[in-house]
Amino acid sequence: MVLPPDLVADDVIGLRDQMSARIAAVLRPRGGKRKEADAPLPKGLEPLAALPPHIDRPWKRFDAAATELQGFRDLRASAQADQRHSAASEEERSAANTDVDDRWRAFEQWNAGAAALSDDGQTPAPSEARWLYAQLFPAPDGLRFITRRPRVQWAAMVQRMKTLEEERAQAVIEGFGGTRHYRQLIAAHARFGEAYGFTNVVLAKEGTPTDGRPQWSAARDALRSLIQKIESHADPEIPGSEALAAFLLAPYVEMVDDLARTRRRAPARKPEAVPAPPPEAGGTP
Repeated sequence: MVLPPDLVADDVIGLRDQMSARIAAVLRPRGGKRKEADAPLPKGLEPLAALPPHIDRPWKRFDAAATELQGFRDLRASAQADQRHSAASEEERSAANTDVDDRWRAFEQWNAGAAALSDDGQTPAPSEARWLYAQLFPAPDGLRFITRRPRVQWAAMVQRMKTLEEERAQAVIEGFGGTRHYRQLIAAHARFGEAYGFTNVVLAKEGTPTDGRPQWSAARDALRSLIQKIESHADPEIPGSEALAAFLLAPYVEMVDDLARTRRRAPARKPEAVPAPPPEAGGTP
């Protein structure tokens, strides 16, 4: 038996669900009464206490194989979603790193401007701004800490943020109008810490298998065997066997017809363009 060549995993999983519903409809425990919600059975098909063993066994194998295939696809879809989420996290890390670097550059420029003022007798004195600059951007490195690896940069920034929280530094920030710079620096620092997992937990996702060919092959083989067993069950000399086979195979027949219609509707490929030969010399263009 040859399965449709364009059969895909979604077809197999959907077929499993359809056949499962039909098997549930045809099975009724001995002595069990029919319920109003039970689906009506076609003419010639009576409820069964159990499937014939040569159908029940391949059905259970197919059900298990399709379930395993579905489980693999669910895990793979989740892993792919995690990868997309991780990519978004990488984008946020890059943005957070750029943001905090820009905020430190802006703060350095503001601090340098205040430190360059001449002493005019007002408070705080420019010498206090020069003190703060020396604390944050000491020679010879200055701003180089923002170019270091994330862990090194974070440690350097934490030390400087603690300095900025002190009363002496706060007086310089307020006295020279640096409050807006400082607030934006705080926000960028917090964003950097979250993005790189310094202030919250960032877990790395475990890798998941990506090759579903074993599950796909197993499901196809189990389906092929099941269809063959159901077809071979139909015998005009066994009452109800033909009706049972037709009832159980109906979803498969419908699927095959759907795939065939899809193939017929597929647009024909346009022929490849063949370049026209150049006109012969002296010929009519």
